[in-house]
Amino acid sequence: MSIKKYFNLLFEVKNDKPELNRARYKALSKQIPIMYGIVMVDMLALSYTHFSHTPIFLSLLIPALLLPLTIYRSVMILKTDIDTLTDREIKSRLQTINYLAVIIGVICISWAINLMNYGDAYTNSHAAFFICLTSIGVITCLMHLYQSAIIISAVVVVPGAFYFALSDQQVFNAISVNILLVVGAMLFVMFRYSLDFTNLIENQQKLEQQSKIMKILNTENVRLANLDSLTMLPNRRSFFAQLNKIIQMRTVSKDPFVVGMLDLDGFKQVNDLYGHPVGDQLLIDVSDRLKKALNKDAFLARLGGDEFGIIFNNPGTEQELMEIGNQICNILRIPFEMQEGTAKVAGTVGFATFPTAGETATTLFERADYALCYSKQNCKGTVVMFSEEHETIIREVSTIAHRLREADLTNELNIVYQPVVNSAELQTVSFEALARWESPILGNIPPNVFIRSAEQSGMISQLTAILLKKTLETVSKWPDYMRVSFNLSTFDLCSHESTLKLLTIIKKSGVSPKRITLEITETAVMQDYNRALEGLNLFRQLGCKIALDDFGTGYSSLSYIQRMPIDKLKIDRSFILDIETSKATRDIVRTIADLCRNLNLECVVEGVETKEQIDLLTEMGLNIIQGYYFSQPLNEADALKYMQNEIPSMQPRLAIG
Repeated sequence: MSIKKYFNLLFEVKNDKPELNRARYKALSKQIPIMYGIVMVDMLALSYTHFSHTPIFLSLLIPALLLPLTIYRSVMILKTDIDTLTDREIKSRLQTINYLAVIIGVICISWAINLMNYGDAYTNSHAAFFICLTSIGVITCLMHLYQSAIIISAVVVVPGAFYFALSDQQVFNAISVNILLVVGAMLFVMFRYSLDFTNLIENQQKLEQQSKIMKILNTENVRLANLDSLTMLPNRRSFFAQLNKIIQMRTVSKDPFVVGMLDLDGFKQVNDLYGHPVGDQLLIDVSDRLKKALNKDAFLARLGGDEFGIIFNNPGTEQELMEIGNQICNILRIPFEMQEGTAKVAGTVGFATFPTAGETATTLFERADYALCYSKQNCKGTVVMFSEEHETIIREVSTIAHRLREADLTNELNIVYQPVVNSAELQTVSFEALARWESPILGNIPPNVFIRSAEQSGMISQLTAILLKKTLETVSKWPDYMRVSFNLSTFDLCSHESTLKLLTIIKKSGVSPKRITLEITETAVMQDYNRALEGLNLFRQLGCKIALDDFGTGYSSLSYIQRMPIDKLKIDRSFILDIETSKATRDIVRTIADLCRNLNLECVVEGVETKEQIDLLTEMGLNIIQGYYFSQPLNEADALKYMQNEIPSMQPRLAIG
């Protein structure tokens, strides 16, 4: 091995483990000032005992030179912020310690041996004592830098031991052996300690690295837990966390902010027509449009499915907020160009304001959701702000739901029957069963009110079962040729348990299923098309007929109608109101009539009240009529009289009772 390699092996500090070097220097920075203190105190003590025996320059010069150096080095090390040093600077300082160990070690051993040439036995013993104990102290202080300990042993202990070994004094010969044994043992112990220290630092590094990785993973997990993986928007959890945070900040000030709910209209059709990949891409494109439409103060989140939540921190005036809502609805109406074709959807929005609509996250969310549902039911594709009117409706619905739960529904619910007439033959072909509730506390409650309340409170299946039993009990007393129509709700179709319960009621009623027509709405079917279709098929297999009610007011496409097991369409009364004055309405009704003929479906027209309407419908080939022109809804007894006294006539029938 060359001299250069020996030199590098002895003095060079490797930089392959920078954290280990940093730990070594941190430990040494506390011990080197102590080491310098030991060296200088021992040197001054030795200088003092030899002052009268040696030349002044020899006893004082070396301590005088080393004292400023050691003080400077101690102060510099103590004042240094080690964390600010680079790895290269740490390496350089460790190498400096190695170099200084050689320089100071050579100076000290040379000085001590020279002093021994002048003193007596006592002063020489002191010099030997200085070499041995100072070396041990220095080696101990440098234990974290094993190279320096070896250097001190090489330049101080070995020469000193060699010098003592050559002495003609047996005491010094013994000291030579002792110092070699002690330092040798110390170097062995220090070598083991150095290995343990290295392993300790490496293990600490591994733990710190693992801790950093865990923190990164935890941060990422928290981010993912609060992020929608598809649109990369905040998710439902993040939305409510933000909502609660804002509420806490504004509990005292009551500064208003707005919670918005947005639901896509027509998304399910796109999803079913083009497939889920296209549906996913559509949601991504919708989120991109929404982000561009909203300002930086708005917090946008995807709550799930095709539902989005928005928090407006600084909503401005109600008019400004409504303009933003309308802008959102307008940008969503713009067709989305996909690879598979053009996708058309719309957005319906509901807003609720803090603190007027509510002061808790749950209340605000429910109020915004109610405004959204109200908009979808009454003015789909627009924005609705939750108001006092809505609050009144909610209270009424809540009151009705409470009374429904406490009511004797079997006795309080009853059915009225409205005739469905073939105007060409002047014969009643069926009756539609319509629910009524007369509460002893609230009085007569409109069907649309208590049915909606029953749906929202989860009681609709119970009501449907009672109403169907009552209807079939009445129908069992009618002539066998007379049919009945009965309305089913979304929950009746989408709940397998409810469907089976209704099938059992029909089977046990004694009424032929062929006399029963079950009416459903487009909205009910589209809530969960696949489950609804499964339920309809079960009723159809039993022998019941299926009618699609309120046709034209929902959003099902012709492809869905073609796939559904329906036997008839019912044209909603909204198309009949202005049929006498509106050519557009007449064209729509005529188109529906043609559709029914092409699909071989029976067509029933609701809400007919005048002779002029009858004439126009007859001209279009529509003869199955329901409405006040022939009769208002009748109770059980009057309906039976109506059938018994039926007289063919084109004149309107007066309601009995």
